[in-house]
Amino acid sequence: MQLAAIVRGLLLLSLLSLVVGGPQPSNAQSDARSDAMSRFDGELDRWVPSAALEIGIFGHTGKGEVTSTNVGTPRIDPPNFPAGDHRGPFVVDPESSREDILSALVGGTFEIMTPAFADVPSHPRLFLDVNISVPLTTEVGLARDAEPGELGFPQPFTASTITGEDTVAGRGTKITVQHQGPQIHAGLGAALTFDFGSQRIRIKPSFVYSRIKTDITAVGNRAVRLRDFDPRVPRDFDTEFRTIELNDKVEEVYHGIGPALEVEYETGNRLGPFSLTLFLKGHASRLFGDLKTRMEKTNQDPTVTGEETIRWKYSQDRWVFRASTGLRFRLVPKSRR
Repeated sequence: MQLAAIVRGLLLLSLLSLVVGGPQPSNAQSDARSDAMSRFDGELDRWVPSAALEIGIFGHTGKGEVTSTNVGTPRIDPPNFPAGDHRGPFVVDPESSREDILSALVGGTFEIMTPAFADVPSHPRLFLDVNISVPLTTEVGLARDAEPGELGFPQPFTASTITGEDTVAGRGTKITVQHQGPQIHAGLGAALTFDFGSQRIRIKPSFVYSRIKTDITAVGNRAVRLRDFDPRVPRDFDTEFRTIELNDKVEEVYHGIGPALEVEYETGNRLGPFSLTLFLKGHASRLFGDLKTRMEKTNQDPTVTGEETIRWKYSQDRWVFRASTGLRFRLVPKSRR
């Protein structure tokens, strides 16, 4: 779903580029464009504020791990379990996995650019920009076993159904990771302007600080059989099993810094006092600090003998990546004649 949203956005921006850039089938139109581009020359000597609509994709990988202690008592002796009734001695089996964690981004960027400070062909300038984006995403599961949920008899269910610890509905464990908003990316860099005939582009390398929020959730469920299966006895889940249901949730805020590169294209079109540009941007950020999130929960049932504990660990990768595109409105009023 998130990748489909990105594709739709990119197609929309491609269509928009055709509208604002427009074809140039005649000399008259070419002259008009050249005249429009000539009016941008004055902006090199100005402070230029701007705002942009931006969409993109944000991603990295992460690793999840889960371990646990042994199951305590009460529990019937495993050799007495009917066929299909057996689970191992651990509360949950050890699991680990590494996954790609991706989100679509929708947001806005605000920028201020200085006048050119050197009389050289690239007209070097400085700029400061701040992007605020909201992730459009779903949870990504790591270190997953089965599908933890509400514990109960599997469905469909009859009185003669042999229900083992392994076949109980809702058992299992997982760690889920989900990006949260808003993300903040603030950059400081240089803008180099190049003209190719009537075409103008800017190359904008920068260093960007990023603040990223992520929710990390862990859950582990286990049903422990209390008595042997007997089809002559009325079936009741709460008398056949005791349950272990442990979960935790942590909100992490990561900070990082890294390089970015933007290519901006002047369309030559205007909207009132604004000139319209299109841009593509790539950004990598190296996070700092402790990137391991550890969670631990213990069964608090006072009737249980032995410690029943589940431990989860999520390891966030050090490097994260962002790619985006958008439409920028640069405040460049026409020069008075």
